[in-house]
Amino acid sequence: MGANLTEFAEKLFSNHSARFFRKEKTAFLECCKEEFKRLGYSDDEIMVQRSRVSQNLVVGAPNAEYLFTAHYDTPGRNGWMLFLSPLVGQVLANIILSVLLVVIVVFAMLNLAGDTTLYMLRVIAVVSFVALLVSTIWKNKNNYNDNTSGVFGVMRIAALVADDAELRKKCAFVMFDNEEWGLLGSNAFAKWRKKNYAGCENNKVINLDCIGNGDVLLVAATKQNELLNDVTKHFNNDGFDVQKKKSELIFLSDHASFECSVGIFSLKRSMFGSLYIPKIHSRRDKVCDIHSIERLTNSIFGYIKNLIENKSNEGSNTNV
Repeated sequence: MGANLTEFAEKLFSNHSARFFRKEKTAFLECCKEEFKRLGYSDDEIMVQRSRVSQNLVVGAPNAEYLFTAHYDTPGRNGWMLFLSPLVGQVLANIILSVLLVVIVVFAMLNLAGDTTLYMLRVIAVVSFVALLVSTIWKNKNNYNDNTSGVFGVMRIAALVADDAELRKKCAFVMFDNEEWGLLGSNAFAKWRKKNYAGCENNKVINLDCIGNGDVLLVAATKQNELLNDVTKHFNNDGFDVQKKKSELIFLSDHASFECSVGIFSLKRSMFGSLYIPKIHSRRDKVCDIHSIERLTNSIFGYIKNLIENKSNEGSNTNV
């Protein structure tokens, strides 16, 4: 699958590097459908689940026991907000910028400075707001890591699962829309699935986001769950440098839309040791390490395969 994945990657880099507008997203989904078909998935197994603003690609049973997911939409060019990340880490960079903007706005609104300073603060506040708005709606053209890398990861796991009849019964794959606008696609899918498939709220979801540029593997969840501990332990045993985080506020992605879920990210360490995702939401997002994705997806596939085989063996022993 390595060579085929590289070929698929080059196709996306060349023809679908931005999935910001509806036309771009639709073209990308058609490309993914063809790739899934090439891997052996039939038309009956492939569907587009739509809501008012999102279109999610679903391959396999939506209520499958194990769901592998990634968002395919791409961001605006607001990476400047993370310019301090290589120094202090992504979380602190966000906090510093947010506090700075709030202080500027408060001083500007409450007349807490002299006339000249007040005028300058108001100009800075307006310019900052305009810059934030424009950069958010101005599409980013290069998105190798965010989140083309996650798409590759899901596609490669699908390729590994395709040849295993037992796993195909229990696994499904979803590409989410509009993660960058507040997890709209995954929220719509979660609500749709709950309405149409009873009893699948606790099915396991492994979400891949920005896994193509980093040497530290982050396993994150919005709350403590068995999957978070098991996946972290598995990656540790498999030789990865792993960090585990439980938070509702930081490194948020589509895993937050589900009860039993984890998000997996590849990160770098900042100058002071904190973690960050490099170069995202900017034209410099042009690094996607295919070999790292292959290693990671091999490990995830091994984890799921062992999990399912162990459950089957336990069931056989119980029947005996």
